[in-house]
Amino acid sequence: MESAQGVEVELEVINTAEENKESKESKETKEVEGNIYTTLSHPSEAMYGVPSSTRSTVNEDTQRKVRVYRIISLVLFAFCVLLLMVVLVLFVKLTGKQSCQTADPTETDQQECNLKKCQDIYQQSLFHASQCSCSNDCDKGWSKFENSCYFFSKDRLSWHESRKECQRRGGDLAIVINERLQGYLTTNGNMFYWIGLNQVGTNQWIWNNNTALTVRYWGKSFSDGECGLLAANEAPGQSWHQSICSLYLQYICQISRT
Repeated sequence: MESAQGVEVELEVINTAEENKESKESKETKEVEGNIYTTLSHPSEAMYGVPSSTRSTVNEDTQRKVRVYRIISLVLFAFCVLLLMVVLVLFVKLTGKQSCQTADPTETDQQECNLKKCQDIYQQSLFHASQCSCSNDCDKGWSKFENSCYFFSKDRLSWHESRKECQRRGGDLAIVINERLQGYLTTNGNMFYWIGLNQVGTNQWIWNNNTALTVRYWGKSFSDGECGLLAANEAPGQSWHQSICSLYLQYICQISRT
């Protein structure tokens, strides 16, 4: 009996020792796990293994660089736009000058083009081109030739209405006194124009300043009428025609600068 009781006591001692050992190991395991989690300041650190403070610094540096790059890009874009505008302005200035071949001879701001046409007329007529003048003492819409200013109208009036309009502008219907002026008026116009020529009596033509004709450039066509007109773009030596004064035509005004 005593031996059986001794065996039971030994078994109890062994079981107690094993339970104490297991309890100790479980306690040590919990302490180790607790130490690991207490070293982490953010749950995501368990995944990436990088402290949150370090990652925050990296993000701020990246955002700062992005902002700098954006500012530089905006500055470069603005500079490119400004450069493009300068190029466009220079292009317009260099290509905006009107060619003499297409210039309107009635505009005073095209005097350089009128001078070229004037010189061409004189070369064809064997006169000296120094007679041409392109001074800027004519009003806007008037062209300068020698010592007078001329206005080629765009509206149409009768001969008497045309003369009144020229007088309202400070001049009168144009008077042709030489071949040079006849060539200039015929070449620079492009329509039929009233000039200051009218008939008094039978076949007696005078200018509106009551001076007699000294040169004549009548065309070959014959018609009835008491007022004279100039047919531009016809041969300068034969560009005058007579017509009824009530016909509505364009007109040429003249202001003398002598």
